[in-house]
Amino acid sequence: MAKAKSLAEAMGCFTCHQVAAKVVGPAFAWVAYKFKGDPKAVATLSHAIEHCVAGVWGSMPMPPQRVTPAEAKELASWVLAQKPVAPPKSA
Repeated sequence: MAKAKSLAEAMGCFTCHQVAAKVVGPAFAWVAYKFKGDPKAVATLSHAIEHCVAGVWGSMPMPPQRVTPAEAKELASWVLAQKPVAPPKSA
């Protein structure tokens, strides 16, 4: 998992996301909570990382990231491995 965190750092993910707090996008722990128990979570999140996604966490879209499908899957798995925390009601 350290490799995935390094990839997230190198790709600039922490510019818009943090593990436990909202920045521009949701906290990774909130994403882990939302997808907890979803067998399609890695595929869904990988797709969101590779392609533009909007409207899931508000009006700010997440632009497509320049990653390979394998890197997107690695990042998605790392995000989903965070300790799930429910987002605040206002998020």
